[in-house]
Amino acid sequence: MPRIAVPEGITTKVFILDDDALPQIPELLRELWPGKTPWIIADGNTWRAAGEKVQRIVSAAGIAAQEPHILPAVPKPHPDHAVSCRLAGMMTENTVPLAVGSGVINDLVKTAAGIKGITYCCIPTAPSVDGYTSRGAAMSVNGFKVTVPCPAPAAVVADKSVLLSAPAEMAAAGYGDLAAKVVAGADWLIADALGLDPVRPEIWDIVQKNLRAWLADHRDRMAVFMGLAATGYAMQRCLDSRPASGAEHLCSHIWEMEGLTCGGEEVSHGFKVAVGSVASLRLMQFFLTTSREEARRLAAPLLTTEEREKEIAGLLARGCYGDDPARIALEKFQTGAAGVSRREAIWAVWDPLREKVARQLGDQEAFVHSLKDAGCPAAPEEIGLDKAQFIHGIFAAQLIRKRYTILDLLYDAGLLHTAVEKAF
Repeated sequence: MPRIAVPEGITTKVFILDDDALPQIPELLRELWPGKTPWIIADGNTWRAAGEKVQRIVSAAGIAAQEPHILPAVPKPHPDHAVSCRLAGMMTENTVPLAVGSGVINDLVKTAAGIKGITYCCIPTAPSVDGYTSRGAAMSVNGFKVTVPCPAPAAVVADKSVLLSAPAEMAAAGYGDLAAKVVAGADWLIADALGLDPVRPEIWDIVQKNLRAWLADHRDRMAVFMGLAATGYAMQRCLDSRPASGAEHLCSHIWEMEGLTCGGEEVSHGFKVAVGSVASLRLMQFFLTTSREEARRLAAPLLTTEEREKEIAGLLARGCYGDDPARIALEKFQTGAAGVSRREAIWAVWDPLREKVARQLGDQEAFVHSLKDAGCPAAPEEIGLDKAQFIHGIFAAQLIRKRYTILDLLYDAGLLHTAVEKAF
């Protein structure tokens, strides 16, 4: 059974990417889950793409399988935690869930398996997300988007013919998700420079060392899928999504919680992230082209706690973001002597940090062109965002996580409003 090596110290033990991977599933089941009962979970589309074939292969191999659970294709499945709870209730200790699908199916099954305390196998049907191999799942809990802790798959079985047959839009979404690692990497460098989240070279290299090669040709779906899988491994090693997620993902989370649709359809994660990446890139361009002296001149006065509370309340007035953002925003808010100290730390690293970020980003216009060439949206209106919602999303994104990004750097420096005005 041909296998691709995975990093040490992670939950995922087997990664198969092969021209004829699906027939290898029975052998894998006997190896990793001897005596267990496989249970395919798919939706109507992914059942046709691969689930039905997997069921036939498993049955022909003499392995007794549970009746498949097929979610409707229309409307599209949503990563709802309540659905995962129901799936977990249908599992036994002897169940081996086989998640046959793309990001949502995988997250639903991953979460359910985590609730039940069992391991599962991921069978991806499109090179569309980095979440296949990651720990944790981005889920809707009581209507609010949160990251639910749960283990990564024990095995990933990716059939090249299935991945190559996936709709072009899903492949484009995967490219957008992978390209986001360029700007997410710059965000990590920013946090590192301020001593808030040091870069871990052994994890950084899993994503960044080969990132440009994986992104070189959007038509090479296997290269893109390898990059997405590697990103998931990095998140497993880090026990956090820092290696793969920055300001662009925070914007995406805001727009998702606001129920963003385009043409009556929910916008894919990869497309929201692509637009968020361009937004982040433009803010970083302001940082790169503003000298320290000019930045200090433009910096707005520090707010008081009362002023910040009022500002936060205004940004969260829609009430669709949950209770955590207001608390998180205040916890990381710096005022008084702490605010002055943070600004001085920012001015101290401003120039050398600009050099590091510039090297990480490379040719910014080429980056945007590569997104467009891959079929990804690059402008807000392409995913149904009007200017007001787009701008609001940038400011609100700064509130929802403790992860330090370009949004926090500019906010702490008193420059976020100026940067947004100049960039957009």
